Amino acid sequence: MNHAYVYPAQGFLGFELCTALLEEGWEVTALDSGREMGDHWMEIGRNANLHWTSYAEWDRVVPSGSHVYLPYYDQEDLIKGKEGETLMGKAAYTIRVFSHFQDPPSQNPGGADIYVPTLIGPRQPESYLFARLLKDVHEDELVQDDPTGVIYVKDAARKIVSFAGGKAVLHLKGEAGWSEAWSLLTEAGIPQMEAPKIIRGKEVSVTASKNLEGIFDEQLKEAGIKKGKNSFPYSER
Repeated sequence: MNHAYVYPAQGFLGFELCTALLEEGWEVTALDSGREMGDHWMEIGRNANLHWTSYAEWDRVVPSGSHVYLPYYDQEDLIKGKEGETLMGKAAYTIRVFSHFQDPPSQNPGGADIYVPTLIGPRQPESYLFARLLKDVHEDELVQDDPTGVIYVKDAARKIVSFAGGKAVLHLKGEAGWSEAWSLLTEAGIPQMEAPKIIRGKEVSVTASKNLEGIFDEQLKEAGIKKGKNSFPYSER
C-alpha cells in the first residue's frame, strides 16, 4: 500500500489532501500540532488507513518509498520553519503546494511544486474575503485572496494527489474567475486586489465538480449559516 505523510494536516487544504489520498487507497500519516481535532475529522477519522500524530510526538521515521505532501498554502509560517525540510529530506517524493504569493524555502530536487490561486469550500479561513462575506465578518486586516482565479478545494486536492511523478513546477487553473465568484455573493463593486507578480510553472486545468453556487452552499452549511429566501446573490451583504 502506498504511504503518504501530510503536514500540516489540519489546515484547509491539508485536510482535503488527506481525504483525497484516502479516497485513492493510500495509507496516510497526518502530522500537525497538538491542537484538538475538529469535528470535521470524524468524516475520515474512522478510516483504518489514517494515522494522526502531533509533529512533536512523531518518531521521525518515514518508510522507504513514502510520499510527503507539504501544503505550505495553509500556513505562511511553515515556510520559515524546519519541519517541512525535515520531512522532505526523508521522503522518496515530495509535493509542495504554495500560493502564487509564496516563495519556496529551498529547492525540491526530485519532487513537484504546485501553485494554486484562491481555494474555496468548507472551512475556508476568515483570512479570505469570501469567507468573510459569507459569515458577514468585517475586519480591516489584509486578506489572502488571489484574484487570478478560484478553485474548489476538493477539486484542487484531488488534482494534486493525481500527480505523482517526476520533477515539475505546475500551477492549477480553474474554470471560474475570482470576479465571477465575488459577483455571485454581493452586488458591491469588485475590490481592487493585489495580483501575484509571478505565475510559475506549467498550467494544469482543473475541472470543476460543482458550480460556484453549490460550493458556497456547502460553505454556508458547514458554517451553520442558512441562506435567506432571496438565495443568491447575497445583495444584503
